[in-house]
Amino acid sequence: MKNITKIMINRYSISKIDWMGYKVSKDNPYTYHHLLKKENGGKETIENGAILTKIGHEYLNIIESRDIELYNYINNILKQINEQGFMPLERQLLAIDAMLKMFEKDHRYDRISKNKRLIKENYLKR
Repeated sequence: MKNITKIMINRYSISKIDWMGYKVSKDNPYTYHHLLKKENGGKETIENGAILTKIGHEYLNIIESRDIELYNYINNILKQINEQGFMPLERQLLAIDAMLKMFEKDHRYDRISKNKRLIKENYLKR
């Protein structure tokens, strides 16, 4: 785990869920998400970070590749959480969950290589 991730976990008093509502586990550890992407000049700082689990982070990247508007909406909520300086409020988690459910409804039949489902089962377990 990156040092910046450890610092943010301590600063935001993060315990059992990430900022998208995914539960942390040995198989689903925390990761650092750049709010402003590296390729757009985003630095690896507390102010530019969100704490996501491996599964949540992977799913957010898939959303970005399929629906940039929805990705930006979720990313803006993650920015708000960062700016407030503490774990997500229930309304923020509910808003993100609603956006994820909308994506799941819109892309439930999408397939990727080797005819695998775009939306994996573990993305649905929040």
